[in-house]
Amino acid sequence: GAAEGTTLIADTQTGGRGRRGRTFASPEGGVYLSTLLRPAPNTKTGLITCLAAVAACRAIESLCSLWVEIKWVNDLFLNDRKVAGILAEGVLAPDGTLSAVVLGIGINVYGTLPPELSTIATTLEREGVTLAREDVAAAFLNEWERVYADTDAAMAEYAKRNLVIQREITVVQGHQTYPAHAVGITSEGHLLVRTPDGEERELSSGEVSVKL
Repeated sequence: GAAEGTTLIADTQTGGRGRRGRTFASPEGGVYLSTLLRPAPNTKTGLITCLAAVAACRAIESLCSLWVEIKWVNDLFLNDRKVAGILAEGVLAPDGTLSAVVLGIGINVYGTLPPELSTIATTLEREGVTLAREDVAAAFLNEWERVYADTDAAMAEYAKRNLVIQREITVVQGHQTYPAHAVGITSEGHLLVRTPDGEERELSSGEVSVKL
């Protein structure tokens, strides 16, 4: 029953999670934010994760000189290490229609990451930038309002920032894993890939890995 835009921010999370039910490490020093959206019936809800990625990139860059990249579909990278993750989940009404979307994002601002993540993740502080968590959260929410109102420009930026384009990747869809070449991103946020036998596919879901 809460209004659209209602936002909760945590200092840390004991049960943070990412896509496919994975654990999302949430130590002190990060921004862990969830905001409630009530999209209009004609809203392309599949774009929400993409738009949030662009908003987060812009937010970080508005506070420092770092260039942030996006790894399709929902991770942000700095210097080849993950600095943020995004998860958007739908809330269904009793009649089965979509009543809301909860957009969650975690941004590593400062602090100590778990040892097992030290080689694959980073923080803004580790990259030489000292920022207050509240400034990062406020910048994200401000940028989110802008991208939510102008999705076309934001999606063009999403494609431009994607680090997987024109690279060899591994696609994971369910129990299927296969190599492919990432060709581009559609206006819907889908990933266009070409398999070794020349078949072109348009991926609307799944995950990819790329050697950085």
